[in-house]
Amino acid sequence: MIETISAWSITRLLEFEKCPHASYLRSIAKSSLPELPKDHPMIRGSRIHKEVEHYINGATEDFPSSGKKLQEELDFCRDMYQEGLASVEGQWAFDEDWASVDWFGDTVWLRTVADCFVNRGNEAIIYDWKTGKSFGNEVKYMQQMQLYAISAFMLHPELQWVDATIGFLDDGKLRTKNFERGAKINKLIARFTERGNRMTNCTDFRPRPNTMNCKYCPFGPEGTKACMYGVEPL
Repeated sequence: MIETISAWSITRLLEFEKCPHASYLRSIAKSSLPELPKDHPMIRGSRIHKEVEHYINGATEDFPSSGKKLQEELDFCRDMYQEGLASVEGQWAFDEDWASVDWFGDTVWLRTVADCFVNRGNEAIIYDWKTGKSFGNEVKYMQQMQLYAISAFMLHPELQWVDATIGFLDDGKLRTKNFERGAKINKLIARFTERGNRMTNCTDFRPRPNTMNCKYCPFGPEGTKACMYGVEPL
């Protein structure tokens, strides 16, 4: 039986579109990932995400170790949470018809996580918190905001407007895109449906080795070397 990848997220979709073989190694072959040092940016990012979550939901009064430059936004989210208008770390899952399903359900096709979701009737704000630099991944950030907006519209039929905001905790920058329910959103839904199906229907997972892809791949020559097609960086 030919194995396929049953579910995707924006991170996994972008990995697949860059190199399908990397997706195969991660999701089907279950290849080991490199062990990250304690001072790795991803470890730090996970820790600060947890600090932000606990500050917004009131689990702690301690302000996040990185976030002073976005204190107004974090305090707003905290206030909205206390009023019952916000949620944190929302796990949103959908089947291939964009119907809401259980996160680990048999028919799950897409998973998204909303770091903070503020719902105010017919309009909402979705926040995604990031550490590190606020530039260099503009295309990725735009696609992420598009998918967040689609997910909110699908999950909440009453919504007419969604602001998708990426907050960069280290430098205090905000990147916001406004979305309105209608024809443009429908086009985005069709586009993501096609891309998601291309990934979940894939059976050949062809490698796309090049110096840039392989340099930052966890399975490449500078990672675990699990990929036999990896190209050494120049």
